[in-house]
Parts: sequence; structure tokens; C-alpha cells
Amino acid sequence: MSKLFKGIVIIFWISILFVFLKYQLYSDGVNKIIFFLNTYGKFSAILFFIIASLRIFTLIPCTIFIIIGGILFNPYEAFILTATANLLSEILLFFFARLTFGMSYQNKIVNKYPKIYNMIKKNNVQLLALGVSSPVVPTDIICFFSVLAEISFIKYTLTIFFADTPIILLYTFLGISIKYSLCVFAVMLFIIILVNYFNFKKWSNQTN
Repeated sequence: MSKLFKGIVIIFWISILFVFLKYQLYSDGVNKIIFFLNTYGKFSAILFFIIASLRIFTLIPCTIFIIIGGILFNPYEAFILTATANLLSEILLFFFARLTFGMSYQNKIVNKYPKIYNMIKKNNVQLLALGVSSPVVPTDIICFFSVLAEISFIKYTLTIFFADTPIILLYTFLGISIKYSLCVFAVMLFIIILVNYFNFKKWSNQTN
């Protein structure tokens, strides 16, 4: 990939970070993003989708946008917008990693961490699925290394869709439940903790 293209991507990334830093969106970012979106009324859903889709460039985790979506929109809209935007965000990460880093960076990782690389390559789909469905694991980093381990685009996209969408649905219901019943909220929270616990155990077994 040409140096010009890489330069354009890096400038685009730095520009997004600059905007977030300038408007102090990393400090009390949830409330500031909500205030920003509310000022645009009927266009708030479109703007939310764009910002959430570009979150890999802002280094903001998906959980933040699940919270924002749950506050701003009804449950159905929040789930559809967040799940779709998150999938698109990880697809952007796939092409970002492939087009800007490519084989040269991959070779450096292979030479420096051969055991880790071979472990990821051997269990790529399983590790990706466990990584994106667990909040204790940095999802974007797992996706990045999964791409460098040469997972196909179809496998990558389908794995994220089927592993991450149910978790987003659970978190969406968690946000809804607190509005209606403390008991329902407690049950939903328990289910999420249980799911995350088993995911973490599976992750530990895969990486050991």
C-alpha cells in the first residue's frame, strides 16, 4: 500500500483524536456526546451511528455507545444502531490493519512473538469469538491480531456478528431493566456476570 494512502489514513485518525481532545470528550464523554447528539434532534440517530462506527479511531470501547444508545433511543433502536455500528467499526479495523500495516508488521510479530502468533493462528476463530464477547478482554486488540493472523474477511465478520451481538443485546436489556424493576435488573446483571465468567475461563484455557 502506498505511503500516500497510509499518510491520509494516519492524518484522518489524528484529526478524529484531535476533535475528541479539543472538545474534551474523553472527560465525562458520555454526557457530552449525549448533549451533542440531542442538539441535532431527528438527526441524532444518524450522527450516533457515524460516531459509533468510527469509534476504533477514537479508542472508545463499544460499551460506552451501548450506554449512550440506551439513554437516547428506545430499546429496539438502541440495539440495532449499536450492534450495526459496532460491526461496521470492526470491519473498518479489519481493512485498516490489512491496508496500513500489512505483511511487514505481521512478519515483525511472527519473529518477535512466534508462540503467540502460532497460538492465535491455530485458534483464530475461537479466540476472536471469546475476545469480542468478553468485556474483560480488549476487543479491538484481539480483532487487530486476528487480522494479522490472516483470518478471512467472511470468518472475521461472521464471528464478530454471532459472538458480539448477543452480548450487546444483554447489555441493552440490562439498561432497560433498571427503569422497570430492581429484581429484573439484578437478574440481568447476574446473567451478564455469569456469561462473562465462563467466557473468561474459556479464554484462559485457550491462551494457556
